[in-house]
Amino acid sequence: MRGELDTGLGAGPEPDLTTVTAVVERQRVDGLHDCAQLYVSLDGEPLLDVALGESRPGRALQTDDVMLWYSSGKPLTVAAVLQLWERGLLALDDPIGRFLPGWGNGKERATLRHVLTHTGGFPMYGDPGFDRDISSAEALARVVATPAMWEPGTKAGYHPISGWKALGAVVEVVDGRPIEQYLHDEVLTPLGCTDSSLGVPVERQRELGERLVPVAWKGHMFPQVDDDGGLRMVPYRIDEIHNQPWHVAKVEPGGSMRGPARDLGRFYESLLGHHPAGPALLEPRTVELMGAVHRHGLEDALFGWEANWGLGVAVDMSGGAGRRAFGHGGMASSRGLCDPELGLVMVLVCNGLPNPLAAEARLAEVTDALYTALSAATALGDDAARVRLPYSPGRATLLAT
Repeated sequence: MRGELDTGLGAGPEPDLTTVTAVVERQRVDGLHDCAQLYVSLDGEPLLDVALGESRPGRALQTDDVMLWYSSGKPLTVAAVLQLWERGLLALDDPIGRFLPGWGNGKERATLRHVLTHTGGFPMYGDPGFDRDISSAEALARVVATPAMWEPGTKAGYHPISGWKALGAVVEVVDGRPIEQYLHDEVLTPLGCTDSSLGVPVERQRELGERLVPVAWKGHMFPQVDDDGGLRMVPYRIDEIHNQPWHVAKVEPGGSMRGPARDLGRFYESLLGHHPAGPALLEPRTVELMGAVHRHGLEDALFGWEANWGLGVAVDMSGGAGRRAFGHGGMASSRGLCDPELGLVMVLVCNGLPNPLAAEARLAEVTDALYTALSAATALGDDAARVRLPYSPGRATLLAT
């Protein structure tokens, strides 16, 4: 610990965050996960970079171990799209069909903005190919061919994989590099994130060895589409699929980012203007655009409640987060967020996936513990308390898918 912290709001002793780590450890003891990485920073200065529990029996988790972020990695693909937008190579209201041949079947009017706000009309809750050993080209072909569930822009429904598969393909068409290479070159490398990648090739898996942390099923469930089109929850044994070498190697712009929690923290630090390793990923006005509310008052077909959304990021964060905080969750296991008003970054990555209610409550508890600790700190307590939204324990949703 450094002892003194200058947050930009005034110098003072560092906040005591032992209560935050204690919450994550209690959750581990309660069986929600076997291990977890937690990263917290203020104005680009790390306050926490810890690893709790065991990645495998007898092996303590390390802070540089490689963990699966699931959809917490979605904002990196969003950043790729926005970089191309800043360069004038695409427009947010460009139709997807401008870039992907054969796009149609009721999706003709779907734009990049529709996809980023989960109103594109092709959520594909049934089988987008995420859990099948098929090529990226075949998975994309399924997305291109699938019919729209609604007229794009008229309804909302979280697109777990399909929308980001389309966004990744658009990036490749515009830039020429596959999305995994683009993210390596233009997002991860500038941040110094050498341990993170979109998918982990088999040869790299061998190099990482035990540093590659497996996921664990702790009771997670996922919606299944019935013959009548309805959704029902069924057990989702992610451990039987997502630890397979072929799945670890999959390139899924919506769900296969892996790396240490601190690397995702560096991404959010860059968005807030703290980028010592290189130039900013995005212009400040673009970050403002990203974190603004772009979707309001629409009930989400998957979640079952009205969820506000930014441009590819969630802006309705449970746990009493700051009113301007934005970020993203990862399937029943992780959350990354930043709070521009405090200069705060928080990333939690757990290896265990419990049922959706317990998973969302876990994220809310950790978020609440962090903001409560900050509110008690001399240097920024009044400011942290002022920016908080009312505490909510989280909803029983799949927001973190």
